[in-house]
Amino acid sequence: MSTWLERKAARRAHYDRYVRGWRLVMCIACMGSGRYDHNGSPPCSSCEGTGKERVPPGDPRRNGVLRKP
Repeated sequence: MSTWLERKAARRAHYDRYVRGWRLVMCIACMGSGRYDHNGSPPCSSCEGTGKERVPPGDPRRNGVLRKP
């Protein structure tokens, strides 16, 4: 059996890698609606119909829609 400190280190490593710093931003494929168009199309497969994408730290999309310079 592992010690409490080992389990705590594992939890912290998981948090730092998969949770900390990630943001939800508007999906570029459906523009946040969750569907590709207004005619009863299927849910967006990029964001699974939520209208938001999970973006890692350092990604240029963190500040909203990717803009051209």
